[in-house]
Amino acid sequence: MKIRINRLVVIVMALMAVSGLQAQSVQLNADPEIEQLANDWIRENRNNPGIEGWRVQLLSTTDRSRVEAGKRQFLGLYPTVPADWVHEKPYYKLRVGAFHTRWEAQAFLMVLGDTYPGAYPARDPNIHPRDFLE
Repeated sequence: MKIRINRLVVIVMALMAVSGLQAQSVQLNADPEIEQLANDWIRENRNNPGIEGWRVQLLSTTDRSRVEAGKRQFLGLYPTVPADWVHEKPYYKLRVGAFHTRWEAQAFLMVLGDTYPGAYPARDPNIHPRDFLE
């Protein structure tokens, strides 16, 4: 008899637990201005998903064709390393790689060796996340 009561208690407790697992809904009432700010923030980050990091600057010149030729030459040597140039009047700057820290950029300079003697780490406030992928 004692075993039946214990079993009955366990079954009743299990049924109570299962019935308590029914889905519940939560309704949030947010200020429309707050919702608009959140939506603007999401849209801006989708449109401009830049991350602050470091690149290695190989070249700075006022000649756009020279920086484009430098980019082609670099990609011929290192096809898997992202390379692009930026225009900061009056200079065109060729920057390569995508590094989270200055030390990572410095290590890449060692890989470049004497190929680019004037190269140096440069902070970049807007690196696309895909550029960091290895």
